[in-house]
Amino acid sequence: MSKEHWALIALLVNLLQSLAKFVGGVLSGSLSLIGEAVHSLSDSFASVITYISIKFSNKKNERFPYGLYKLENLASVVISFFLFLASYEIIKRAFSQRVEIKEEFWGIGAGVVVFSLLGSLSLSMLERWAGKRYNSPALIADSYHTLTDAFGSSLVLLSFVSAKLGYQLDRYFAMAVSLLILWTAISILKREFAVLLDVSADEKTLERIRQIILDFENIKEIKHLYVRSSGGRLFADITVAVEGWNFHHIHQTVDALEERLKREIPELEMVFIHYEPVGGMKPRVGVLLDEEQKVSSHFENTKYLAIFSDGKRELLKEISGDEREISQILAESGVNIVVCGWHPEDQTARLNLSRAGIFVWETEEKNPYIALSQIAKCIKECKDG
Repeated sequence: MSKEHWALIALLVNLLQSLAKFVGGVLSGSLSLIGEAVHSLSDSFASVITYISIKFSNKKNERFPYGLYKLENLASVVISFFLFLASYEIIKRAFSQRVEIKEEFWGIGAGVVVFSLLGSLSLSMLERWAGKRYNSPALIADSYHTLTDAFGSSLVLLSFVSAKLGYQLDRYFAMAVSLLILWTAISILKREFAVLLDVSADEKTLERIRQIILDFENIKEIKHLYVRSSGGRLFADITVAVEGWNFHHIHQTVDALEERLKREIPELEMVFIHYEPVGGMKPRVGVLLDEEQKVSSHFENTKYLAIFSDGKRELLKEISGDEREISQILAESGVNIVVCGWHPEDQTARLNLSRAGIFVWETEEKNPYIALSQIAKCIKECKDG
């Protein structure tokens, strides 16, 4: 069954319990049982909100590209206010009236309470199991709400038993129920407000992500790791320092890291990974030049290849040919970065560069030394990152 089905089941059970408690309370004269009927009715409203939030939380559109995940957290906040209301109603009834349970309807009232107690316990356990399985905070919050109904029913049952023994202790049991509901409401409110304010994922999850990242040998450092929780999903923003200047291999590492993170941590909805190349051999930069020895606008306009290392020119040689031929020359030259006005259009040429781990630095700058200074500035910023 889906999350929506579980929410509908909770709604039907709570409506049935509310009706049964109200009839039993009226017949037996138990105000505490009537109060529990009001409590179950508030559970029903909470279940309606849970169902609506689950139904629409996965909807995505242009205005909400990440979905409406926080609807579930908002629903949990609304549920907590229902709990505050239920707590207030019980306290009010405990101090304003005395419970006089009618002896002739004692069995009906006690039977309704036992039925409600068993039903609430079963529903709460099943709903919490479903909430954890589907990672739904709204279902989990509703399960706690249902559990308070079970505790409330158990205390009302004790009130019926004490009345049978000749003791009217209903107001004291009602006080205990109200305090329990109040504690649950505060706990839910605290947890869901933290999520709505983009609280970080728990430390156990963060540590698991760190372990997965550092399992990759060429990832030398985690520059920053931000993981926020929203509606049972996780969104990660990660920056890592990757050894080497082979951009093809670096991209492969980053892709493999993203795939593994999503596989081993299913709650991860989106992962943004930024990388900074560090260490290893310093990059060798090849600059494609036209016949005026300015940066070539396209591969096929190339007349010269200048290779620079540590900012100094190692080699200047004449080359010519189509994009495939030039890409093959570059692959054999040992450069890591090639400067040109535009990527090659030919797919085979692109594949040759990719296999050789060559990154194409596109620029509109015609002066090769200014283009080199741009690359040097970018590399420095990566190292200082």
